Amino acid sequence: MTLKKLACLAGSSIGTVSKAFSGSKEISEETRERIFALAKEHDCFDKYYKSPRQRPLIALMPPEPESEYYGREIGMLERAISSRGADTIITFTRFDREYEARMFRELAYRMKVDGIVIWGGGELISNPDALPLVLITQARPKNKNADTVKIDFNGGISELVGTLKDYGHKKVGYIGEKLTVSKERELKNAMRKAGMPVLDEYFMLSESRFAEAGEDGMRKLISQNDLPDVIVAAYDQIAYGAIKVAREKGLRIPDDISFVGMDDISPTPYFDIPLSSLYIDFEEACDKIVDLIFKRIENRHYREREAITVPVRLNVRESLKFAK
Repeated sequence: MTLKKLACLAGSSIGTVSKAFSGSKEISEETRERIFALAKEHDCFDKYYKSPRQRPLIALMPPEPESEYYGREIGMLERAISSRGADTIITFTRFDREYEARMFRELAYRMKVDGIVIWGGGELISNPDALPLVLITQARPKNKNADTVKIDFNGGISELVGTLKDYGHKKVGYIGEKLTVSKERELKNAMRKAGMPVLDEYFMLSESRFAEAGEDGMRKLISQNDLPDVIVAAYDQIAYGAIKVAREKGLRIPDDISFVGMDDISPTPYFDIPLSSLYIDFEEACDKIVDLIFKRIENRHYREREAITVPVRLNVRESLKFAK
């Protein structure tokens, strides 16, 4: 039974029922007891009752701990949540949408967390009781029962392609892996819109991940004996692996070949040849995410959904130079 149905049975608003279960002093004991009795009668008391907790508990559901990209965002969010007097619990989805939906139910109805942040579109998640939920996604949001934070990689890639064109690059390569197909697709679309040639032989999709994917893709490009003059990596760790192989083969960077990454993870500016990369302004987004969660914790009958766009911009550094 949903809170809405229970509220109808109780002749109360959803906000009143929610406050009754959360222990709000705004609700009279008579009203609270009546709502509790109805909940027990319809076997949903345990689903909604929350024993008093000293601090709110927010669950974070990122895909994996291995990626420096996700690690940075987890750290930023954990600090932002802690600064608001709340605690954090983390579980990793491993890009498994069925596990994601199952863990959402576990966290929401058994652990009774106060809010959840998920990296993904939440396609299989049902949130009929309007638990504070924020989805961080690079695609168009599909779940209407959540607030969304969209990482504008499309805008960043468009800026990147414009810069490559201004720099005179016509032979553009790409190294990605199986989880970055959307970035490859958007790069090709942006290049076509800019009137730049898209040469499929320069686009490599590795079965490996992280730096190994970069090494694998770079070896395949070198074996063709006809290199692009700039390589775009799906994320910075791939760029690092590709640069390692390029140097082993005697290529000078950026004199012989330029490189651009995505994500702009912390070591990127301090690489011996600083890597050009797409930067995601996630620190500002963290504050907005936490604000959204606490707005709904404090006002559970607030129903209007919000969508935030996080800009992505290109930081040009020494790894990218004008084409010969």
